[in-house]
Amino acid sequence: MEVKITPEKADFNMLADMLVDYEEKYGYSTIEFYRRYRNGELGDDDDLMMWAGIYHLYLISHPVREFMREEAAA
Repeated sequence: MEVKITPEKADFNMLADMLVDYEEKYGYSTIEFYRRYRNGELGDDDDLMMWAGIYHLYLISHPVREFMREEAAA
């Protein structure tokens, strides 16, 4: 069976909300999660890999968001 994945757009606020959802679900901050995840303490569960991916997107989108805000203000 072929599975088709349709990408969805996510803005910065949506990513932040998703991180909060994971923090509430697992009971610790995203920063603490990511430190433990990178150290190999949490395994490679699909849900945890998704959390790490969302955090990565959040981190790389933050500078872009700040740049756009500065450009709009100029």
